Amino acid sequence: MVLGDIDQNRWSLGLERVKEALDRLGHPEQTFRHVLVAGTNGKGSTCIYLERILAAGGLHVGTTLSPHLSSFSERFRIDSSDVKEQELANVRALIQGDLEDVGLTYFEWCVVLAAKIFAEHKVDIGIFEIGLGGRFDASNVMDPEISLITAISLDHTDYLGDSTSKIAREKAAIARPGRPLLTTAAGSALEVIKGYADLIGAHLSVIHRPTAHVTGMKGPEQDLNAALAVQAGLALGVNISVRQLAYALNTAFLPGRLESIGGRVIMDVAHNPASMQVLVKYLESKGFDGVGVFGVLADKDYSTMVHQLMQVCTRIHIAAVLSERSWRDQDMMKYDENPVIERFASITQAFAHALNYGKDIVVTGSFYSVGEVRESLVCTGY
Repeated sequence: MVLGDIDQNRWSLGLERVKEALDRLGHPEQTFRHVLVAGTNGKGSTCIYLERILAAGGLHVGTTLSPHLSSFSERFRIDSSDVKEQELANVRALIQGDLEDVGLTYFEWCVVLAAKIFAEHKVDIGIFEIGLGGRFDASNVMDPEISLITAISLDHTDYLGDSTSKIAREKAAIARPGRPLLTTAAGSALEVIKGYADLIGAHLSVIHRPTAHVTGMKGPEQDLNAALAVQAGLALGVNISVRQLAYALNTAFLPGRLESIGGRVIMDVAHNPASMQVLVKYLESKGFDGVGVFGVLADKDYSTMVHQLMQVCTRIHIAAVLSERSWRDQDMMKYDENPVIERFASITQAFAHALNYGKDIVVTGSFYSVGEVRESLVCTGY
């Protein structure tokens, strides 16, 4: 594993270490243009739509996403294809000696690796998905030509603040003076973003009209994510035909985003109440009446999410996920008396038992739950 020796759960926000690392490497990030994408939900989808649009315009594109579902290599893409894990390992081995004493965190390593790999592949533009917040996120060392902020809701409140306004302040910091800032945010979050844009002199555009094109990813929010990417492409000077744009949006795909597998299984990485509500709305529109398989991290508002899921599921199977941050038995025990909620030893076991009911299944709650089940299905050829 490329970063197997680095603790994924050690977070230390700040930009100094990444700046030092990039300086020691001769600033590989200065060889290509940058786009930053922040927000609570829809960041990954927006990155992929923009990636496809830029590629349609003849540009060589690098994209880095966070987190991954099954393979670490999913975080690094060159022209819509994952970078091979062996290449990632080789690059890390090459630069390891120069960075030994910098003390990079897991996510900081990802940003540095992305910059180095994008430079080696001579990309024209690098799209960086912000991992947490914006102001002190490692990706914010980049010098974005354009910054995008997707929908904002409550998440990571321990780090970013307990209101959408506070969270918006953190995310708005990816904007740069005199450069475009595009957002689909609304309400109090939008007001904060407007205020910050005025303060620093960023050129704000608010996107609230969904695209009319058919998008490759499903869900009620995808049309707006795609519209944000379209406007970003225009701001970056991409010149493509309507047919090329339609094809780019229609062929965009990211695993675990309302992904249908085998006709019976829907997988979605909804991991907070806002994204869960989007999932529930989609399931209601499809007349879903099946079994939910749910695994979540302990710092999420899982009580609200379980309640939301019960609106469309006849049964819910719950289990811990493969992460030190997973909810624990004591968190799940509160549901032991609920006749339609059953606890299992693992997500894969919860899913296996869900199959016995002969109904449709939705797997959700976190990247971990979706990643674990998806990997097992792919391995078995489901």
